[in-house]
Amino acid sequence: MNIQRVKLGARITLYNGIYTVILGLFFLIFMKLNMKLNFNSITQLWGFFTRYSSNVAQIFYLFNALVGLLLISYGLTIIFMSYFIIKRKDKMAWLILFLSGITMWAGMLIISFFLWNLLLIALSLIGWSMFLIGSLLPIKFYLEKNYKEY
Repeated sequence: MNIQRVKLGARITLYNGIYTVILGLFFLIFMKLNMKLNFNSITQLWGFFTRYSSNVAQIFYLFNALVGLLLISYGLTIIFMSYFIIKRKDKMAWLILFLSGITMWAGMLIISFFLWNLLLIALSLIGWSMFLIGSLLPIKFYLEKNYKEY
């Protein structure tokens, strides 16, 4: 039963990795929409901002692209670690995946709340809850597993 929960949790985090890659692609493909939503939430129009402050607007574009690329790379890491857990059920891989995923998704959610971008809040909340479910399912197995002490 515990092994099945580990495999199910790893599959959920594997799908979460795929979701993270797709979210990163969303950041890259829909960059203009994302900027409009971010600036509308702070009552500034993105069109006026790009027209009168194009150098600073370029920095926002680059930051958005950077977030998208980091999400893609982290999504690939989640996929790799989840696949490793499915095959070997390694405690250290699960621990690294758990800690890094919790901080990454919580950070995305907090940044989305600061920007008050409702679309990003919803997408981050979906990713964070899916990751939490997938990483907390096998916790009983890893807590009960005994390892040699050196």
